[in-house]
Amino acid sequence: MYKHTLRVNGEYLAKAQTLPSNSGVVGNGGSIKAGSTMGAVEVVMAAADEVSIPAETQVLLQLEGSDDKSVFTLMPVNHVVTTSADVTIYKEGDELARLPVASNAPKHVRCRISTNKTGIVGTVDVFCDFLPR
Repeated sequence: MYKHTLRVNGEYLAKAQTLPSNSGVVGNGGSIKAGSTMGAVEVVMAAADEVSIPAETQVLLQLEGSDDKSVFTLMPVNHVVTTSADVTIYKEGDELARLPVASNAPKHVRCRISTNKTGIVGTVDVFCDFLPR
């Protein structure tokens, strides 16, 4: 039960999304219904293939929420991955970030991925991990 990811097959906030270069993008998987999950969901960003992040680079995973699925606003939770003085390599399946979805989250949630430098290579998947209760 523990150290396993419980997820909906084929449901992604981002699927094989190329990491942006010194910019930000909304996940290519759209939004999911996350309202009323009572804090039982975490959003995970994992390498879909090998990811190479240059030295002293930040990769930011954020969540945006909406009650009507038309206007999304940033939620007050994010995860920043900051690399050290060397290039950081993540193998396929390695977890880069994990965020909780708040119990008072809006009905619809999507992800935003940002970076502060160029030279990032690779793609990521962003998906939900449902916590056992």
